[in-house]
This record gives sequence, C-alpha cells and structure tokens, in this order.
Amino acid sequence: MVTLPQHQPTITLLSRAFPVGVFRFTLVPRETLFVPAINKANMLRGAFGNAFRRLCCVPQCANAHACPLASSCAYKAIFEPSPPPDADRLSKNQDVPRPFVFRAPLNDKTKFEPGEEFEFGLILIGCALDHLPYFVLSFRELAAQGLGLNRAKCELNRVEEDALRPSVPSGAKIFDAADQVFHGPQGLNVEKWINERIISFPEPLKTIRIQFLSPTWIKSENQVIRKPDFFPILKRLRDRINALSTFFGSGPLNVDFAGLGKHAEHVRTVSCSIRWEDRFRTSSKTLQRHELSGFVGEAVYTGELGEFLPWLTLGELVHVGKHTAWGMGHIRSA
Repeated sequence: MVTLPQHQPTITLLSRAFPVGVFRFTLVPRETLFVPAINKANMLRGAFGNAFRRLCCVPQCANAHACPLASSCAYKAIFEPSPPPDADRLSKNQDVPRPFVFRAPLNDKTKFEPGEEFEFGLILIGCALDHLPYFVLSFRELAAQGLGLNRAKCELNRVEEDALRPSVPSGAKIFDAADQVFHGPQGLNVEKWINERIISFPEPLKTIRIQFLSPTWIKSENQVIRKPDFFPILKRLRDRINALSTFFGSGPLNVDFAGLGKHAEHVRTVSCSIRWEDRFRTSSKTLQRHELSGFVGEAVYTGELGEFLPWLTLGELVHVGKHTAWGMGHIRSA
C-alpha cells in the first residue's frame, strides 16, 4: 500500500480547499414514472434549475446579475456565480464552475412503477453546502408537481448523507417525508477520504487505471480530445479544483501549477479502451441544443504517478471536464 507522508502536504492543502457533501435522494413515484435511458442527470438538472429559481427569486427579478437582492440570492450563488473580488487570475473565465454535481443512475432503466424507488446522488462543493435546504425543498416541490418524461407525480421520500467515512453512519438522515424535518449535514471528511483512497493503491505505484464512468468532455490546445492521454486529464482536473477553491472555498491554491502539468506530460498511456458517446440537451431557456457528449471507458497509464494521487482521488468526488453539474466527467482510479 502507498504510504502517506510524501503526500501529506498536498493532501492537507486539497482537503482545506473546500468542504464537500455527498447526498442520496430517494424519490417514490405515485404513478408510473418514465425517465430517459441516458441523460437522466440532464432531466434532473434541468427540472431542478427551474424549481430552484421559483423557490428563491422574487417575481420582479428578470436577471440574477442585475437584481438588487443578488448578493444574498441562493439562486445566483449556485447557478450564476460571479468571480470573487480577489480572483484576478480567473476573473475573465466565462465558464465559472457550478458547485454541485448530479449523479444519476448509470443504468438504462426507463420505467419505475408506483412505489418503486428512484435514487440519485448529489455532491455539493464549498459554500453550496449552506444551500442544501434549497435543494431538498426544490426536489420536494418538483416531485409533487411531476417529474420525468411524463411528469409523473412523486414524493421525495428521504435524503441521506452518504457514508463515505466511518464516523457518519450509513444513511445519516437529512430529510424524511414522515416527519418533514430537515437535519443539517456533517459534510465529508475530505482529508480522511483522500487518505483512505491513497493507501488502497499498491506501492511502488508505476501504473494506474482510470475509469471514465460518464461521458468526459475535455479540450487540450483548443481541440476536443477523443483519446484521453494523462496530461490533459490531470491539467483540467488541477484547474477545476483550483477554480472551485477560488470561487466557493478557501481561495486560490498555493501550488506549482506549471510544474505539476509538466510532470504529468511524462506519464505515458499503456492501453486505452474508450468509446465516444454523442449526447445532447436542449435549453428550456434559449431552446438551443448543447452537447453532453464525451468519452467513456478506461485507460491505463505508467510513469511517476505518486504526486498525482491526491488530485485524482479528489477528482473522483468533483468530476473533471465540462458539464460536470450534469454528472459528466465521473472518474475512478485503481
């Protein structure tokens, strides 16, 4: 197993970048529920955005950035965040990351009978954890109004904090339909999570397998990559974690970004079993069609890999690439 001392400074740095909460929502249909075979996360994300805005915004608000209540608006903080004043290096970034990730089931099941549970995951990052009650209330209302392809009436049966650390019992309750009481989250112990994942790797670590569980869309040198070499994966993950820390956490990371990226360029691909999946979504606001395509499968890499382990293990939680709020870029290392 990999020992921790050499990784501890990076582990400590990353664990302090932002808090993370991992939750499981369980819906129970009251009538037959039909959902897409793929893009289930798109169904959840799209419906949720509209419900969240109805819950948070005053009727006269036409634009989240121009609203006089913008500084205290949960909708703006989650869906239309602005760079903080001290984020000079990132202030021109037009693609500000969203501090949440939906994880829908990866199976192709499309039909849920009345009483048959439909579960999905939600990861909240940084200050988004403060807004968990809005997520719960939005899905409670959304379920009651109708969800899925046929707008089936459902009930939000329960919300639980996923047991990713020993001190949180399995199924720690956040919300239950029986009592309608909200319980505050404890949050994931990120440092313990990274430590436990790292010590599961063999030592000396010369090869690593990365699984791309959901479509992963990454650009390198202004080109969409179809074959995932290691260095563009690591660089985009590095940049995403830093942006999340800057916008929603403790601030920009004190890291040798150039050095980390340069070292990643020396890692070679041993094997690659990848396929490209074409997926799309249509914006309910603009009616424009947007890609949710990407590669899925797995790749094996070799090289001096130790310094990348903390980044990769945190990446398992926050995902990598574009459209992560829709559940894209879900990776797992072994």
